[in-house]
Amino acid sequence: MEEQGITLKDLIVKIQEYFWEVIRYWKWVLVITIPFVIFFIYKAFSTPPTYLAELTFMVNEDDGNALGGMSAILGQFGFGGVGGGKNNLDKILELAKSRRIVQEVLFEKISLNNKEDYIANHLIDTYDFHEEWAEDTTGLDGFRFDHDSLPAFSRSGKRALKIMYGKLIGSKDIEGLYKTGYDEVTGIMRLHVKTINESLSIQTTKLLYGRLSKFYVTKTVEKQQQTYNVMKNKVDSLRILMLQKESALAVFKDSNLGLYTKKAQLQESRLMRDIRLYNEMYLVSLKNFEIADFSLRNETPFIQLIDEPIIPLKPDVESKLRSLILGLFLGVFIAVLLIITRKTYYDVMGA
Repeated sequence: MEEQGITLKDLIVKIQEYFWEVIRYWKWVLVITIPFVIFFIYKAFSTPPTYLAELTFMVNEDDGNALGGMSAILGQFGFGGVGGGKNNLDKILELAKSRRIVQEVLFEKISLNNKEDYIANHLIDTYDFHEEWAEDTTGLDGFRFDHDSLPAFSRSGKRALKIMYGKLIGSKDIEGLYKTGYDEVTGIMRLHVKTINESLSIQTTKLLYGRLSKFYVTKTVEKQQQTYNVMKNKVDSLRILMLQKESALAVFKDSNLGLYTKKAQLQESRLMRDIRLYNEMYLVSLKNFEIADFSLRNETPFIQLIDEPIIPLKPDVESKLRSLILGLFLGVFIAVLLIITRKTYYDVMGA
C-alpha cells in the first residue's frame, strides 16, 4: 500500500510538471495551433457545397419470376447463380455499378450550364480534370470525348474513360460520387449521386436508374422475347401465304365462269388443298404465338420507381464550427505532444 501510494504521488507530481511545462510554453501552443485553425477554416470556406440526389425503387417479386432471369445477366459479370432475398439485392446493385451500365450513362448528353454535352465531359469540366492533366504527356492534356464508340477510342480516350468511371464508382482509397444500397427489412433499393452541381447529381441519378431498368428487363426476358419474335414472324408469314392462296382461288373461279375442264378442276383442288394446309398451320402457329406472348408477359419483370430526386436539393456545406474545433484540437494536441516529448527527452538526458 505504501509503494502504491508513493507511485501514485510520483504520477501526480509528474502530471503537474507536464502541465506547468505546457503553461510555461503557451506561446508554442499558440504558434503551432494557429496554422491548423487557419487551414481548416480556409478549407471549410473554399470547399464547394455538394448535392446528394437519391432515388429509391423496388423489384417486382410477387409472382416469384421477377428475378428468375437474373442468373443469365449476372453470369456475364461473373457473379454466379441467383440465390434469394439479400443476395439478389446485392447482385442487382452490383449490376447497377457495372462498367456497361455506367459507361452508357457517361455518354448520355445532358444540358448543364446552358451547354449540352456528354456527362463524361461535364465531369471533366466540373472537377477541373484539365488542370490535373495539364502536365500529362500521354494525350490527356485538353482531352474531351467527341464520340461514344468505345472500339474507336484511342489509348488516351480509354484511359480517360476509366478515370471517369473511377470518379463515379470510387475505389478503396477514393470515395466515389455514385453509391448504391438497400433496406434489409423492406428490400427497397436506392441509388444516389453526390456532386458539386445540383443538376448533374439529379440527371445522372435518373439516367443510371433508367439504364439499369431497361437492361435488367431486356436481359431477363431475352430468351422469351426471341421465341415471341420467331412465332410472330411465322404467324404473319402464314397469314400472308393463306391470303395469297385465297386470292388466287377467287381469281381462278372468276376467270373460269363456272366452266371447268379436268385440268382446271385439278388446279382448283390444289388451291383448296393449299388453303386448308396453310389454315391448319396458321391455327397451330397462332396457338403457339399466344403461348409465347403469355409466357413473355408472365416472365417480364419490372423495376418500380418509388421516389426520384427533384429540385431543390439541400446543399451539404462544410461546417465552419466543426472545422474550427478540429483545427484547435489538432493544433493543441500536437503542440502539447511536442512540449511533453521535449521535456521527457531533457529529463532523461539530464539524469
